[in-house]
Amino acid sequence: MDTKGFLRLYLTLLVCLSAQAGFAQAPAGSQDAPRIEGTLTPESLAMPRTRIIFSGRRLRLFNGRGSISVRDWTVTGLQTPEFPPISLRDYHFQLAFRDEQNKVLVEDATGDAHEQLVNTGKGVTPLGFNFFPNTPFVMLLQDARWQPNLYSRTGTFHKLINGQWISFGIETRASVSAEKDEVYLQVRIRNRQSTPLVLTVIPVQKIAEYALLGSNQKLQPAIPATTPDAFTLAGKLFRITAVSDLPTQSADGWNWQIPAGETATARFALVFQAADSPSPPLYAPDLAERMTGADRAIRERLRWASEKLPRISTADKQLDDLYYRCMLSVLDSRWERENFITRPFYSVGTWIFTIAWDTSYASKLLSMLDPEGLRQTFLTFIRYGLLKCTYIPWNGKPGEFAYAQDPFAKMRVLQEYLIQTGDPAFLDHVENGATVYEWMKRMGRELVKQRGRPDGLLDFGSSSNNVLEIRTDGYEHVVAATNGLAAEYFRQIAEWGRDRQDPEAAEFEQWAAKLKESLNGKLWNEQAGWFENLFPDGSKHLVWSYHLYDLLGTSLLSPAQQQRMVSRLKEGEFLGPYGMYSVARQDETHWDLMDEDWGGGGQYTGMPLRIAESLYRLGYSELAWNILSRCTRWTERYPYIPQDAFADEIIDTDDEDMPLEIASGSGVQAVLFGTFGLRPRMDGSLEISPAYHQELGEAKMVGYHFRGHIYDVVMVPEKFRVYRDGKLAAENPYGEPALFPKP
Repeated sequence: MDTKGFLRLYLTLLVCLSAQAGFAQAPAGSQDAPRIEGTLTPESLAMPRTRIIFSGRRLRLFNGRGSISVRDWTVTGLQTPEFPPISLRDYHFQLAFRDEQNKVLVEDATGDAHEQLVNTGKGVTPLGFNFFPNTPFVMLLQDARWQPNLYSRTGTFHKLINGQWISFGIETRASVSAEKDEVYLQVRIRNRQSTPLVLTVIPVQKIAEYALLGSNQKLQPAIPATTPDAFTLAGKLFRITAVSDLPTQSADGWNWQIPAGETATARFALVFQAADSPSPPLYAPDLAERMTGADRAIRERLRWASEKLPRISTADKQLDDLYYRCMLSVLDSRWERENFITRPFYSVGTWIFTIAWDTSYASKLLSMLDPEGLRQTFLTFIRYGLLKCTYIPWNGKPGEFAYAQDPFAKMRVLQEYLIQTGDPAFLDHVENGATVYEWMKRMGRELVKQRGRPDGLLDFGSSSNNVLEIRTDGYEHVVAATNGLAAEYFRQIAEWGRDRQDPEAAEFEQWAAKLKESLNGKLWNEQAGWFENLFPDGSKHLVWSYHLYDLLGTSLLSPAQQQRMVSRLKEGEFLGPYGMYSVARQDETHWDLMDEDWGGGGQYTGMPLRIAESLYRLGYSELAWNILSRCTRWTERYPYIPQDAFADEIIDTDDEDMPLEIASGSGVQAVLFGTFGLRPRMDGSLEISPAYHQELGEAKMVGYHFRGHIYDVVMVPEKFRVYRDGKLAAENPYGEPALFPKP
């Protein structure tokens, strides 16, 4: 063989070996890295009010520090402010305008009348306002639009009263400060008349009674608030003052004159304070700058998230929309207040507690977005007791209650932090007198001490409240899902122990092995192809709960068991038009329509998304896409993702349910670690194996940061490409992963 022939053979072999290793078949750098223009903006997440299913109380404006909700059927109305410890569920605010030339009061009272009629059956229908005798003159809402931290409305008033026309158009914009406990309202009025419009702008603040938010503190009786003047609502411990950039006031409002045929703008703010703070001046000439600052803050907040997290672009715009609304939902659970126990504080959603179970559905996302924030969140779990409390409130005064799922959620949070950051030293971080590793060992030992049985299984007690809080019995005591997660927990402790030459590692390994043996020997029902729950009297109870699919993320299932369980994920059994049923429809004993998150009628929104991600990883990509596609329909009506959703249709649930849930971060994770196939490992290696679906068209993911490198993925029908640090690193057919060894 001549030299040229030898070189040709050598190069051919080199390319073949590279292909087998999953690396580029095309020359590196032969194609430009993908780009997705722009960043996430409030406008890209905007929705018209008519499309949003939430009630006004559940439609919130938030900027990291506090929140306010909107009032439906009003042009200026706001309600339910939350600036902890101030949390006023039944607070209402709106503006009224008195025409001083005609002595006519134009109110924004439609919301009040509507609520009274719905709640009590009393009063006059607001559809009769402006023409029924002895009813108010009111502004009429025309249009409304929500976007993150901005609610825009338009309205009109057009009446001939005592021979005189009063006619104006009104536009309002409401937002919340990121720096102060303030809510802003900009009002723009167009005077349609040929004479000046001379107004007194009257702030209307109402609350029947109140109690300050102090989680797990002794409750004080609700007491009435007072109105010491037209601009102030005061309680024993708080004060709310309405201020404006209109320079002059009368006894009951601000003076505002709008020339004939012209448009003018005024701004107002609600200032929330402790009662002993100095009152703010009623004239606030810098409100325009404050509102600009609030707008700038939400844009910076969204830009920060879109730079920290990968961005995607596909032909399936509902998938893209779900991805970004899930991202927003996590961001809107991120509080930054100086009086909270940590800053930032990742709440479960609109309830201002941090809860490991909910956080664990978003911990991959958080480890990319804010690894230090996730680290501090985990340390918060240690500081307040690993097996003592599940709900840790913003004020650091938790109650004594712990879910059965709690230890395993904390383990997931810790594992996913370590995988993404490559920070194994965190296991040796000392907190409250022991290392993180030692605390996890203690929690494992305490589990066995409190819950252990001679056969190695764990009995979580007789109360459904400990497990899923469903309203039928049978899902108590020795539950397969939590026992399987316990086996994985013990196995991970054993692995870390071996790395540290800890002699106790062997005991944890034995616990894991014994638990797995008993789990499969005593709880698996071969005929049903499902796990049963074991009661102390030896009886077994079959509950078709999707909680069992948490086992898909473990090494406990045999291929046959896995296939039997996955086969249940079909239409009319676990799958509904808008996601999943939490209890399969054929379970006539336990299925509960109302209790949608775990009892039957729908889903806790983190679960179907987590299940989809697990199915992708196990190779069931078509089924995973099927489930994920059902969840994308949520964005038809949800501006951000709630705690739970019915599976048959999108309807609004009770006002007390959370309209926002941090666990929806699992939607971002399902797309990145499922559809785009990212598989990071604890040792720092990375496998990328996407799953293509024709609805995706050309699909791009850019900006995945992992262990000092940035990865981008492009999918087209016949193959996928991976870019590392801007250079083409792999171009493979589907099913042939791109492999990046540990550093």
